Amino acid sequence: MPKNLGSLLIKLLIASFLVGWGLTFFDITPLDLLKDLTGTIGQIYSMALDTVRWGADYILLGAVIVVPIWAIVAGLNYLQRKSRSRASQSKKPE
Repeated sequence: MPKNLGSLLIKLLIASFLVGWGLTFFDITPLDLLKDLTGTIGQIYSMALDTVRWGADYILLGAVIVVPIWAIVAGLNYLQRKSRSRASQSKKPE
């Protein structure tokens, strides 16, 4: 038995509300869920996959610009650190 049963019940109530609210975006009612559980899961899977495909297009489009810029900046930072390292090593007295 949990230490604080009231707290657990409130958390379950809030979680159930949020999940139920989220399912309304998929037009899923409790009766539909019980009648066709496998079809509902398939529908959710299909919608999730479509969402990933939609997002992947934008990610790939942005990556065409972002990744080369990041590579150039990372390369310049590497060269700058390397030149600082050489400069500090040459200034050390032997």
